[in-house]
Amino acid sequence: MGFAHLRTAGKEAKFGSKTGELDAVYLFQNLILIVEDTTATTRVFDHAKNKKILADQILDNKASFLAWLRETFPEHSNALNTYSTQRFRVFFLYASLHDMDLDEDQERLLQPMKVVTGKALNYFYKLSANIRRSARTDLFRYLDLSSTDIGQVRSSNQKSTIETTIIAPIDSTGFGNGIRIVSFMISAETLLRNAFVLRKDNWDLSIELYQRLIEATRINKIRKFVASEGAAFLNNIIVSLPAEVGFQTAGGDAIELDAIQDYAGYRMTIPDEFNSICLIDGQHRVYAHYEGTDALEGKIAALRGKMHLLATGLVFPKAMSSLERRKIESTIFLDINSNAKPVPPDVLLAIETLRDPYADIAVARQVVEALNKRSTFKGMFQLSQVEDAPIKVASIIKFALRYLVDIDERAEGNHGLFSEWVSGDKARAGLRNKSDSKLLEEYVEYAAAFLDQYFGALKSCHTDQWRNVDSKITSTTVINGMLIALRRSLPAIGTKEFRQYESLVKSWNINFSKEKFPYASSQYNRFSQDVLRDMFHLVEDRGAWRTPDASSS
Repeated sequence: MGFAHLRTAGKEAKFGSKTGELDAVYLFQNLILIVEDTTATTRVFDHAKNKKILADQILDNKASFLAWLRETFPEHSNALNTYSTQRFRVFFLYASLHDMDLDEDQERLLQPMKVVTGKALNYFYKLSANIRRSARTDLFRYLDLSSTDIGQVRSSNQKSTIETTIIAPIDSTGFGNGIRIVSFMISAETLLRNAFVLRKDNWDLSIELYQRLIEATRINKIRKFVASEGAAFLNNIIVSLPAEVGFQTAGGDAIELDAIQDYAGYRMTIPDEFNSICLIDGQHRVYAHYEGTDALEGKIAALRGKMHLLATGLVFPKAMSSLERRKIESTIFLDINSNAKPVPPDVLLAIETLRDPYADIAVARQVVEALNKRSTFKGMFQLSQVEDAPIKVASIIKFALRYLVDIDERAEGNHGLFSEWVSGDKARAGLRNKSDSKLLEEYVEYAAAFLDQYFGALKSCHTDQWRNVDSKITSTTVINGMLIALRRSLPAIGTKEFRQYESLVKSWNINFSKEKFPYASSQYNRFSQDVLRDMFHLVEDRGAWRTPDASSS
């Protein structure tokens, strides 16, 4: 990312009241990153607590720490003397090869040291491998830094002025919710500095993140075109603009956006601020201009500030919520890309969750996210393309879980977990109106907690096979078959507690080894029928499953 590496490893020193050594220090302008890393598999938290003490001492004695850096690394003295002690921003990062699975109390205990998860490290590794130094702004967002925090102090808030902006009258856009559309040209350099993308594969697990990670092949193809042709890659980009955007007439007078109802040219000012412009579509066309170290950088550098891209910008009403903005942005992204390159199934699921959080697929995906944090399946579901988790979720959500957790189960006479959760509670039944996000959160947590117990019973009886790569116990076939069987068992026996399911599993004669497991990868239904007979001890009666004594003759 263009940081200078101060090689501190092996250089022991006393910082405040604590003696120790630092694995590495990285310097960029007035930003200093102290990075500790470990490959240990045991007592990692104890090691981190010891490093937290060192972090406290360094941050409490910043002046002496900076003096030590200047003395120890004279080759960097000019850079280290450019800023005052107060202007330097120092961060202490701790990266473990093996995730520590910290709870909130443990994270607070380690503050101000910031623990870098494996997911975050992998995200930055892949991002920087593709767009090199232009990945810095994502790192600044990760560290919660604004443009005013980097470099010399500014005397005023800077803004970019775009002289010729065409603003579409509100009646000609098709949007009926106060959204305005503007067309303008903006430099690649400005976008690289200030744009951000809602990438699904980043350190944040929020369902609001839906775009795929940058693809090196696509970005390099565009980069070669720009370098060889000296021209922008045609096709406009789609962005949403920050709330602080302002407009002026050709004479320089301020004008409210609502007052503009013609196609005349106006001047637009936007904040010159990191992560202020959301790239809805066109990330590869923008990031092809990245600041790199390749053979093309000389030509690209000369074009980066000169090259302007045609942009279509959305200006949202100031009162519109962040979630509502994300819904609209994701819908536009899907509309643009659904007829282009096929969007990966897990990305589509993320978008559908955002567009309609109450739909069966959306509820199922939220349940999977919650279940992934609980003990039975903790970290086992692959929720993004960055993670190397063993269980893919698209088929589980699409073919089994959605029907089990569907809020609209009455529409098809289905009996799922929603009926069990409601069970006469009128307040909970109100979730069918799809307007209470709090109730939705409660239902998702209920479903995740119950399924954690249900599959926990299976795990407790087959612990040795649960994370065995040679076992089929966590295959899509088994998980889907168990979910289908559970749904079909509910009308007959309802929900049970952990011990009851554990007892049923113990009495079940089943071999999950690859060699002896008799079901093919797509035989969910066949496996579920055997689960109903052999584990639940139910019998089929006219298409439904009943206890033996409840069946008709």
